[in-house]
Amino acid sequence: MTDASGATRGELLRVSDDSELIDLRARLRDAEEALDGIRSGEVDAVVVKGPLGQQIYTVANADRTYRLLIEQMKEGAVTILNTGLIVYCNNAFAALLGKSAAQVSGSRFQQHLLQSDVALFDNLLSNEDGGRAVVNLLSRTAAEIPVNVSLSPLPGNTDGRVICTVVTDLRQLRQTSYDLAEAGARLADQIAVRERAEALLHQAQKMEVVGQLTGGLAHDFNNLLMIIGGNLDLIRRRIGDDRILQKIDQVLLAVQRGAKLTQQLLAFSRTQTLSPESICVNNLLPEIEMLISRALGPQIEIHFDLARDLWFCRVDPNQLESAILNLAINARDAMANGGRLTVGAENRLLDKDGAAAVGDIAPGRYVALTLTDTGAGIPSHILSRVFEPFYTTKEVGKGSGLGLSQVYGFARQSGGYITIRSDVGQGTSVCLYFPWTESVDAIGAQDVRSIEPVSVGHPKILIVEDDHELRELAIQLVQGLGYSACSASNGAEAMAALERDSNIGLLFTDIIMPGGMSGIELAVETRRRWPDLGILMTSGFPGHLRPGAPLGGEFDIIRKPFTQAELAAAFSKLTDGSANAMGQIRP
Repeated sequence: MTDASGATRGELLRVSDDSELIDLRARLRDAEEALDGIRSGEVDAVVVKGPLGQQIYTVANADRTYRLLIEQMKEGAVTILNTGLIVYCNNAFAALLGKSAAQVSGSRFQQHLLQSDVALFDNLLSNEDGGRAVVNLLSRTAAEIPVNVSLSPLPGNTDGRVICTVVTDLRQLRQTSYDLAEAGARLADQIAVRERAEALLHQAQKMEVVGQLTGGLAHDFNNLLMIIGGNLDLIRRRIGDDRILQKIDQVLLAVQRGAKLTQQLLAFSRTQTLSPESICVNNLLPEIEMLISRALGPQIEIHFDLARDLWFCRVDPNQLESAILNLAINARDAMANGGRLTVGAENRLLDKDGAAAVGDIAPGRYVALTLTDTGAGIPSHILSRVFEPFYTTKEVGKGSGLGLSQVYGFARQSGGYITIRSDVGQGTSVCLYFPWTESVDAIGAQDVRSIEPVSVGHPKILIVEDDHELRELAIQLVQGLGYSACSASNGAEAMAALERDSNIGLLFTDIIMPGGMSGIELAVETRRRWPDLGILMTSGFPGHLRPGAPLGGEFDIIRKPFTQAELAAAFSKLTDGSANAMGQIRP
């Protein structure tokens, strides 16, 4: 039994072992079939029984995390072969092209590129290490989309050479860069405008200070010239010796030259007395063409370029002629070997930006008068100083340095501006701006009168002058014309004399006086109390007036130094224009 029973147990063990072996072999065969199915793509899922129950594994589940990551990317993700064939793309890349992922997959990457970028992309494909480049995609609407492509070959895949590509849209980056560049350009423009404004302010302040200084010098100098010239004028009338008269005439000529010098200083400081009229520059230029031609000489050609519909401007025609001649002479000196001077005139409407570009000038309508030469030009380090008085690059004795400063002052006093541009070896262009005006004033001819003593019976003239020598000189000049005269040293004395003496028919007063009342204030108060009284004013420097004080338009003015003939003409003008003032005694 024992043998029999032992044999029976061995047989049972062998049967059990064979059964497990058969089961294991069957399971191995199933696993191999599953793997073959996965490799061939016929199997979508694998179901595995385990101690915890069934577990299902799919091909999609294996890379699900990575697929979700790629689909959430804002950049385009593309898998391509080494030929450029797209085997996969995410929605972000498809959206760049305006298509779906299904429409893009299966196409070649190159067909979505701008033709000029295809060669660059092919070079990246052929590079074993991949690389980066900026190319342009073409959307469905043929719009160009700048992108950055980054190619990375998949490791271990040498047969088909799968390449992973990341595509980054550069439009927002480029727009940001453009906006930053534009903002930088605007900032640079603002900085340039500010620097220009600061430079103009600095220049204006410097010119203002120099103008005040030169104006003060002109005032004192004119008073000295008045004393010298006036007394010589009186002496000359009492001497019969021709040799002495000749000497006196030479001194008087020097006085006139000194007066012209101070006039230039006053022009720069913008305190000269102007007589503006409504004129058309087109009508003025032909009249002085011959004068300009003679000043320039035969070696320099003159050309006029004048707008036909030129506006009228309000300006002193005599001072304008002087300014044009001054600029023409400067141009002549710059063209030693001959050249061409072009005189142009045109209308210019300046808005806020245009006025700021010109300089310290208000927006509005202007007549622009430009003189352009083909001379040697002016170096930049000199150009900023050309309007300063007494600054000149000419040799000693060949220039006072007041020419351009006088033109500068005349333009500013006329409500306009002056600009200058120059290139060394190319020439210089100077432009004068004068405000537009509507009205046209009739220019009447002035009467030239000889100096003759007035008839007896004319009313007395009150002379108001704080300087004793000038006051005595004025009395002699007035009495030499046949008028009776009395005097006062300040405004208070003058008012007392007017109240006391009813025979006074004309007030002849200096403008700048001590004692709290200027000549202007005296004239205003006199006109208020005695409307029929004639008033004539004088000054060597009318720039020290209080702001808003009337001058020229309401009261006649004669500038120091004046001659007895000029004084006689001024009195005659008042006699003709105010018969009541000069021919009647005040009540």
